[in-house]
Amino acid sequence: MRWSLISLFAAAVLAVTRTVDGTEHGLQLAPASGRELLAVLRITALPTPRRDREHVLHWSAWRRHHRHQATEAHRRWNNITAAATT
Repeated sequence: MRWSLISLFAAAVLAVTRTVDGTEHGLQLAPASGRELLAVLRITALPTPRRDREHVLHWSAWRRHHRHQATEAHRRWNNITAAATT
């Protein structure tokens, strides 16, 4: 749900940014590039990532645990399919 909401918001920001060309201030601007629109979106809509030590260590432990679980699941599945094809 969260990424769907962010995607919808991003589409709205990009649509509005594309339509505003700066002529209301007497400026003649080139169309915004995709990279520029992404930078505007990051600054205005997306929260800054957490960089504190506890969060990074917690994420690292969670990720390694998840990788271990996935490896074990794949290993079990490979053993099952190997036994079934023999």
